Amino acid sequence: MTAVVELNLHNKVETLLEEVKAMPQVECPENHYFGPGLYIKEVTLPAGSVIIGKPHKVAHMCVLLQGKMIIAKEDGSKVELVAPMTFVSPPGRKVAYIIETVVFQNIFATDETDIEKLENMLIDNTQPLLEEGK
Repeated sequence: MTAVVELNLHNKVETLLEEVKAMPQVECPENHYFGPGLYIKEVTLPAGSVIIGKPHKVAHMCVLLQGKMIIAKEDGSKVELVAPMTFVSPPGRKVAYIIETVVFQNIFATDETDIEKLENMLIDNTQPLLEEGK
């Protein structure tokens, strides 16, 4: 008898993380910008890479400034995002395949400017992560 195991996106991401850790990692340069009551984290994602994002605790604004990518959604569906576009991202973790080099911004309402404190405020560190900056 064969047991059927249905994995939700969270379980699939954990499995993918374990596989990806053994592969060569790509550099994803980050820039941080601050304005009155705003924090913007900008990242450049290279074409041809699979990106496993950090799990965000809160919904936030996103701006896709450049490029094209396919995002795997919580329900298992996929959506192609093409720059330029602005949208609200729900809490949680995203997995993306980068078709064309992407420049992407996450925008948060906060007066905090300490990057370490922001990471603790905005990222769910109870979920497994890759090395910092990968």
